[in-house]
Amino acid sequence: MKIAVVAGTPVDTRMGADLMKEKGAEAACFPVSRTPEEQTVFQTGSQAVREAVVGAILDEIKARGLERVLLYCNSLSATTDAHALAGERGLRVWTPMDVYGEIARRHRRVGVLAANCQGAAGVERAMVNASPGTIVLGAANLALVQGVEAGRPPEELAEDCGLTEALRFFERNGAEAVVLGCTHFPYVKGALESRTALPVLDPADRLAELVLGE
Repeated sequence: MKIAVVAGTPVDTRMGADLMKEKGAEAACFPVSRTPEEQTVFQTGSQAVREAVVGAILDEIKARGLERVLLYCNSLSATTDAHALAGERGLRVWTPMDVYGEIARRHRRVGVLAANCQGAAGVERAMVNASPGTIVLGAANLALVQGVEAGRPPEELAEDCGLTEALRFFERNGAEAVVLGCTHFPYVKGALESRTALPVLDPADRLAELVLGE
């Protein structure tokens, strides 16, 4: 099985492709932007332009004979109706947002670490729609994404990007778990786990099950 992986930059697109390869599938990569900064501008800009760009990528995917799409970017998933765009083209798409509702139904209060406020809002929307009683605490930091893309050591990033302080904020406000709200952030999962007793939840494995199992 070959999966089309669409994401914000070449780095998180490759991360999505690596996830598919780990699960035994082939992957074809389709990054939308060149950098995290460019992707944030894209996500906060014109909805019509965003849909046109993503639609053109989906057209290319369809032309290449692929049928399953992994949209491996939280903030892009939050700002684009990927399911509608894919459905119009006869494609099937899965995004991290498809997993967050499941997490919300297991927790009453969660902390979400996101790349930007677009991503945090999308995770909150997915969670509250699935579980109206769930309270979402959010923290967003594009500098953390930039550091991941630059290949900086996770422990160094954790210190420079204030992850200890973010975790204390979640803990003091009663979070039951910390949720990775950006597909770049499995890179720093170990650094997060060493700084908190809260479970750190990565939706990647469950997302892979959905993409490959239906």
